[in-house]
Amino acid sequence: MEQTLGLLQWISQVLVSGRFNLAQIVGARRAAAKRGYCILTIGLRNECSWWRQVLVRWNRIAMVVPPKYAVSPWTWADSPVTDASRELSTLSGAGGAFYNGMWGLCVWTEEEVRELDIMELEALMCVLWIATLIEFDPGMLRGRRFTFRNDNQPWRDSHNANASNKPAIAVLLRWLHELQALHSFAMWIDWIASENNPISDAISRQEWERFHRVAAANHYPLSSLRRVQVTDRCTIVSLMISAKRSATSMAKAR
Repeated sequence: MEQTLGLLQWISQVLVSGRFNLAQIVGARRAAAKRGYCILTIGLRNECSWWRQVLVRWNRIAMVVPPKYAVSPWTWADSPVTDASRELSTLSGAGGAFYNGMWGLCVWTEEEVRELDIMELEALMCVLWIATLIEFDPGMLRGRRFTFRNDNQPWRDSHNANASNKPAIAVLLRWLHELQALHSFAMWIDWIASENNPISDAISRQEWERFHRVAAANHYPLSSLRRVQVTDRCTIVSLMISAKRSATSMAKAR
């Protein structure tokens, strides 16, 4: 019963309202009800494959405590925080992340800067940092509800609403939902003004003197640098760019 409850709760809390993880299956069921059969399209096959690999690997840990009764292990001051910068003129930029003395740097590729807008880079940095923390120590997140901070309001809104009409963001949400299912955590993003996010901002701009000065002024211990080298990064970015291009092509065709 606990396993089933955990799965149902995850489906109700984690899946985006746009149902991109269920759209093909729902469409196939409607077609079958109307015509008596459905066509096994590539999209339907891919969606079923995604569900299969998530459910096979899902750890079946139920998060049954309502959020209002859950006490976060992190205070606002030391919750994870990220930032991203993007310079089109030089096709450069980076993402910065900070949590409890551990900080991360992610240097964007030329393709990422050229193909992704600032919201998408901010969102990518956020999810990459989550994946980095999991690779470093899954116990930091497992079974927890916590607050994440980011200074990009559109990404904050898309994440908290579990919905986005931007194809690249939908790809990221799908990956994040998979991580949540496999490691049993839930997160809420609070918006933070850029001026109140100086550490991650300095990392994203690679302004190291400002980074060390602000960190010292706020009494943050600088324990370690985690180069953001997530195994699935190239695959996720390729899917984001492909989704954007496909949507643009379809819009032009119409």
